[in-house]
Amino acid sequence: MRTSLFIVLLALPLTLPAAEEPAAFRQGEAALTSGLWEVAAIRFNQLLQDPTLASDQKSRVAIRLAEAWIHSGNPADALNLLRQSFAAKDPAAYFWKAQALAASGRLAEAVDTFAAALDNHQAPYREEALLSRASLQLALTQTDAALLSLKALGTDAAPATAARARLRHAAILLDLGDTQNARAAMPKADTIAPADRSQAALLEARLLAAEGDAAAAITGFAALLDQPQGQSLAGYHAAALGLADALAAQGSPADAAKSLLSFIQGHPESPLLEGMFQRLLQWLPSPPTRDDPILEQLAQWLPPLPPPAASAINTSSSGAVAAWPVISEVSNLAAFSLYTRAIGLQRLNTPEASIEARRLMTRLRLESPAHVLAARALLQTGRWLLEQGHTRQALTALATVRETAKSTTLGGEATFLSAQAAFAEGDPKQAIRLFEEASKSLPARAADTSRLNTAIARLYQGETISTRETSAMTPGTLADFELEQALATTPPAAAITAINAFLTRHPEHPRSAEASLAAVDAALATSPPDLAMARSRLDALAATPTAIEALPPARLALTRLRFTDLSNEPKATITAARTFLEAFPGEPAAADAALVLGRNQFQSGDYNAARMTLEKLAAADPSPGRAQAAWLLAARSAALVPSPQSREEALVLFNHAIASKGPLAPIATMEKARLMIDLNHLAEAAALLRKWYESLAKDEPLRLPAGFLLGEALGAQAIKKPELLAEVLLLYQNLLTHPKVDPATRHRLQYLRGQTLEQLPSSKDPSVKRVAEALEAYDSVLEAAARKPPAEWEWFERCGFRALEIYEAAQRWQPAIAIAKKIAAFKGPRADEAAARARSLQLKHMIWEDE
Repeated sequence: MRTSLFIVLLALPLTLPAAEEPAAFRQGEAALTSGLWEVAAIRFNQLLQDPTLASDQKSRVAIRLAEAWIHSGNPADALNLLRQSFAAKDPAAYFWKAQALAASGRLAEAVDTFAAALDNHQAPYREEALLSRASLQLALTQTDAALLSLKALGTDAAPATAARARLRHAAILLDLGDTQNARAAMPKADTIAPADRSQAALLEARLLAAEGDAAAAITGFAALLDQPQGQSLAGYHAAALGLADALAAQGSPADAAKSLLSFIQGHPESPLLEGMFQRLLQWLPSPPTRDDPILEQLAQWLPPLPPPAASAINTSSSGAVAAWPVISEVSNLAAFSLYTRAIGLQRLNTPEASIEARRLMTRLRLESPAHVLAARALLQTGRWLLEQGHTRQALTALATVRETAKSTTLGGEATFLSAQAAFAEGDPKQAIRLFEEASKSLPARAADTSRLNTAIARLYQGETISTRETSAMTPGTLADFELEQALATTPPAAAITAINAFLTRHPEHPRSAEASLAAVDAALATSPPDLAMARSRLDALAATPTAIEALPPARLALTRLRFTDLSNEPKATITAARTFLEAFPGEPAAADAALVLGRNQFQSGDYNAARMTLEKLAAADPSPGRAQAAWLLAARSAALVPSPQSREEALVLFNHAIASKGPLAPIATMEKARLMIDLNHLAEAAALLRKWYESLAKDEPLRLPAGFLLGEALGAQAIKKPELLAEVLLLYQNLLTHPKVDPATRHRLQYLRGQTLEQLPSSKDPSVKRVAEALEAYDSVLEAAARKPPAEWEWFERCGFRALEIYEAAQRWQPAIAIAKKIAAFKGPRADEAAARARSLQLKHMIWEDE
């Protein structure tokens, strides 16, 4: 529907005096009138070479020859001729020189040359020159300059000329979305020439549609379609497109699609097929049904499949090549149908439809490789492959587009998608290079977006963005970059500061609500969470309905749920989580909400409900990390239900958490082993722990907790299998050599080692236990503390009191009193108890020592 490029090339009457008109000139004129450009060029060239041609006639013949050459696609010779003095002096020379420049692709020079007609109202072909100049300026995206060219013609003395210029002026303004001024620019009906009336009627219908009067627009477009006489082909087909748009504007996309499908059926070679098929895609539901009328009609327009290659060996004289099928180029309608049906099928979002969609795109590329949509089909295939996670195949397809696309813009789009894939794959350097490359190929707005992505990729790589890079951005893109910079800021406290600064500078930014919500997320991520700030931002968003509308409902609801969760309100959190899951069951964030629900049920002591919630989440969650967390918490819930069956079932749930191979597997293994020990599954627990312990490197920190649990499982079995005590003792001795053993762990190990030694018989006299070695283990803890205050009290005092008990049992009162006093001297939690024991022993056994 946009105004098309308009270059006036007319065979205007220009005759010599009848008495002196050579035959070659008459023949050349007749050829020009008939569109026989090459014949006309030969005739005028012959005449120009005639030495008897009068000098005043020579310039006119040269102009006609230049015109013929331009029409026949030979602008270079036309330019050379028009540079000759005898041709350049003709008043019309400027016009044909400008036309030759435009035909040579030198649009800016053509615009400058047409300018000779701006102020010279007597210039030949002034109307055609200024209309052509405006069209060229539009092609150069010089919209304001084009409007000035038309304005100069809009005051022409000839009413029809002025009206024609005003129509073009109004059309441009309408394309720019300036409906009010477009309406004001429309000429009066009585000034419009009959040849321009259909164009004026089309423009009037378009204006009515833009003004929101769809009913009147429908009437106008329908009238044009009923009376095609006098209309251009493009104008008539534009009316069909306008009628469909007006029907859609009335809220009837199905009727709009039906109207357009019917028109295309009757006009399969329409020059506006691209715009028509774009509308069909726009009006196709997402997802559509298999029997959608648009999809069914597109299927009817698909070209028949080519015959299969010959199965037998071809023995004809044409050779082996003849064995392959000959694929003829498909029609324009078939190409658009292949492309559009493929995209429609992809929207069905089923594996079968996706395969068929890609097959149609491949057919388009193979059966119509020269079509404008062939490269676009490969680009779209690459985009689908990226969405489906087939990155390597996608990059291969996109690389082909980049190498072979004739359209610079299409190559730029492929490069942009490749950059996005590189960034998603964790290669910011490659992404930066490709985004920079794409920005040089894409149109202005897309290039600006590419530069923004370059800057974002640099941010994530920790690079500083230079002033030179930001100065190349438009103000809007620069504001977007500042927002991305604020969102990427770490830690959360710094992010809050950056986001607040952004909102202060850009309070009316279209993404200000998103920035406010990001500030809430950052406040909740601080340690401890800044609940006051989060509440303030959430309340401000709630007070602004337009801000709420700009946010994805699921994301806003999830942030509110996180706020309630961190506010330590389990009941309110459970209610909010259930509300979220009812409102957004299909959202990716639903899994996060389910995890919050299960965790709060667990914390509230509702272990059965927690288990059900978490087990359901874990079984369906595609995120391994979140699924593992859910399995672990479900297992904990089952273990806490006071039922033997539930506790046994918890072991199975722990197995799921362990099998997930995520970061929580060691915790799940330890908790499973703990539960197995508590359930008296000692042999199974020992087997699990021994295998895990032996798989760990000697300096692995997890070797310590695994060893403690293994020692406990073996020690519990030693009641019936005392031979296991030797393994337990060796285990604790090995753990003492671990590089990560701190004083508290050493105290614990010495205590457990002492406990084991007390049960082991002496190698010299099996009837005697290794109590002396146990006392040495306990005493080593007390001696170490004498040099440096104890780092912890529990295992230190356990060692001391166990030594005290051994001495008391052996009725060795003096060392018992000494140990009790030593414990008391450290002033630990049980110091008073130790001092009392010492006094009691002294009094009871009358043992007095000098203080």
